[in-house]
This record gives sequence, C-alpha cells and structure tokens, in this order.
Amino acid sequence: MGFIKFTKKTSLSAEDRKALQDLLNFEKQKLQTELKDVEASLKALRASKKKKSKKKK
Repeated sequence: MGFIKFTKKTSLSAEDRKALQDLLNFEKQKLQTELKDVEASLKALRASKKKKSKKKK
C-alpha cells in the first residue's frame, strides 16, 4: 500500500500525522462497509445455490 511506503522513512509533523491517521481511519471504515456488502452478497449467493440444489434432487 502506498501509505505504508510513504510513512516508513518519512518524519511527519504531529498535525500531518493526525491528518494521515484520520484519512486512513476513514478509508478503513469505508472498506469495512464495502466488505460487509460483499459478504452479504456472498451469503445470499450461497443460500440461493443451496435452494437450487435441493430442487434438483
């Protein structure tokens, strides 16, 4: 990830560090909500697959 490479060998001021931390926390929350949506979709697909397999028997 680009942020990790950026922050490894760079000294940041306290203000910049806080701003970067806030940005990363925001991105983390966004990714977590998207992951929940993906998991819900996968769960729905698995459930419909099970229903279809029961109908075929």
